[in-house]
Amino acid sequence: VQLSDILRYVIYDSNTERVTLKNEIILLNNYIEFQKFRHQVSDKIKFTYTISNENFLIYPMLLLPLIENSFKHGIKGDIENTFVNLNITQNNNEFHFFIENNYSENLLNEDKEHSGLGIVNIQKNLKIVYPETHLFEMSKTETTFTVSLKLFKK
Repeated sequence: VQLSDILRYVIYDSNTERVTLKNEIILLNNYIEFQKFRHQVSDKIKFTYTISNENFLIYPMLLLPLIENSFKHGIKGDIENTFVNLNITQNNNEFHFFIENNYSENLLNEDKEHSGLGIVNIQKNLKIVYPETHLFEMSKTETTFTVSLKLFKK
């Protein structure tokens, strides 16, 4: 995985209105492989996907910030038992993105000044790009943080 591949995708494809799920999966795989190498925790990062139509179109750069958050607050955080579990499914006119990572209220409090904007921006974008055709849910426990995003094509 080369950082230049990730940057090339971000620079060129983020300017398009929609990207194929195939290209988005490539971007996410590259980013995850880069993070595995960087943090030396490949066994603690799971990425699975089941795609029925790789040409299914989604808004570019919608998913990457959610994955970045999981690494920032999960793997990168100095917590025992770090993990990131990511699953993507697409079937017919429905797309589902699910990510779960370890969570610690203590680490969140340390970075409170800079946290929260990414999620707020994603929610705003979803209202604009997928009005009435998305479901975005977040939940946390004492040890985990999860995000579920469903997109419905009309």
